[in-house]
Amino acid sequence: MSYGVRTWSANGTLQLDTGTFTYQVLHSQTYALAKEQMITVQVPEFRTDNCSAAILPIGAPSGAYANDAMPYMTVSNGSVIIRSKNPSEPGRDSASQLRFRLLVMRYRN
Repeated sequence: MSYGVRTWSANGTLQLDTGTFTYQVLHSQTYALAKEQMITVQVPEFRTDNCSAAILPIGAPSGAYANDAMPYMTVSNGSVIIRSKNPSEPGRDSASQLRFRLLVMRYRN
């Protein structure tokens, strides 16, 4: 390999080789959730069989657990939906009010 990145585990096993595995960033944007909010992000190239989405918190925690909790995310072909709390817990008072970056990637192996 004359270019790219390789990473190895502590025991010397090759874990990532960009010569055989690559990814493309489809969407990278920052968001801020308000209590009870739902954000729908349309990503036309997103498919659940070859893409992934990650929520990356921004900034230091404020110390309030409910405000710093990770949002609830669901994915489907063409879109990513982020909610401030799990919709199956309607009676719960706490909800995320986190600032985060949504990173959506397509991968090839």
